[in-house]
Amino acid sequence: EPRNPVFWLSRQRNNMSKKEIEVLSQKLRALMPYADSVDITLMDDVAAAGQAEAGLKQQALPYSRRNHKGGVTFVIQGALDDVEILRARQFVDSYYRTWGGRYVQFAIELKDDWLKGRSFQYGAEGYIKMSPGHWYFPSPL
Repeated sequence: EPRNPVFWLSRQRNNMSKKEIEVLSQKLRALMPYADSVDITLMDDVAAAGQAEAGLKQQALPYSRRNHKGGVTFVIQGALDDVEILRARQFVDSYYRTWGGRYVQFAIELKDDWLKGRSFQYGAEGYIKMSPGHWYFPSPL
């Protein structure tokens, strides 16, 4: 809202005192002719990463988490079908629109499903035809 903008700063990666935050708020307000007030909110990096992880779980996307200095990367991985890729794309776009991409990043590593097009299943029994005269019977998961 133009009359009451809110700026979010990282609590962990910010070294400003309360006084410096107040001065920044006043300077920003002076630069914004339509703002009645400018609020500066401190946000935990852990909460931002937690929202990303909760969203991936909600979308039921396979992922791994890689923490590194200055951020975290969630790697969405696996033999994803078109619907899963679309869900991942929409979630990542939505997350970046809300939180940006400076602390939390996403990567997608697609893996080929070597069984695709080779699986045959009849009832509870299944097999994969590897070549003429060669069948593979996978163990149950």
